[in-house]
Amino acid sequence: MADEHLHDHDDEIIVLEDENGQEHQFVLGEVLTVDEKDYAVLLPIDEEMEEGVIFRIDGEDGDQMVLAEIDDDEEWQRVVDAYNDDLFDDSEDDEA
Repeated sequence: MADEHLHDHDDEIIVLEDENGQEHQFVLGEVLTVDEKDYAVLLPIDEEMEEGVIFRIDGEDGDQMVLAEIDDDEEWQRVVDAYNDDLFDDSEDDEA
């Protein structure tokens, strides 16, 4: 799923193809900024996918974000940690 394109930044459906050629539908859950880089958290809307995916945003091409896979394990862990911190901060805010 490397270098995929994402349509507008709203709640449009994003279709990504996996390594087996099967298409999956996502929506943009949120954009995280970690170490001055932006990352797109894509949440599945089809029932075949149970987990979301995270891509680095490598700029824009017209009105589309250019997405790239995160190949570096340390970079991946920093982004996942930031996402989890953000997720837990939001759930604590809801409880207050």
